[in-house]
Amino acid sequence: MELTQLVSEKFIISELRGETKEDVLKEMMNLLAQKGIDAEASLSAIMEREALGSTGVGEQVAIPHAKVSDIEDVAVAVAVKREGIEFSAADGIPVKLLFMLVSPDKQMNRHLKTLARISKLVKLTDFKERILAESLSASDIYAILQQEESRLE
Repeated sequence: MELTQLVSEKFIISELRGETKEDVLKEMMNLLAQKGIDAEASLSAIMEREALGSTGVGEQVAIPHAKVSDIEDVAVAVAVKREGIEFSAADGIPVKLLFMLVSPDKQMNRHLKTLARISKLVKLTDFKERILAESLSASDIYAILQQEESRLE
């Protein structure tokens, strides 16, 4: 299962406007709401997950995620915050690249596989470096996602 099957240009924010962690999570959730999910319930689930421990995994990356009952399939959004945002990341460095993942609560396996795929993309390719190197449009980010994800095969 590839991320390019779950993400399109429509679900990429090339520059987040929010100034706080909660603001950017709301902004990303509003985008995912276009997939017909309950944004309020899903954001609540994301915030509950964040309360357990930050999903700022380090190296300028966060993967806020949650499982909810009211969706049919995995939903993913990608966003960039060039100047970084305080996210209580494991390494204390502000987050610049975010992947938001919302999954049906009955699809734990797919949820975990998607988290693993995101992690591999960030760790094993030049995706993050290319995205953060310059200001890009959503279509540019999607093209880089396609190129870098193909390297994982």
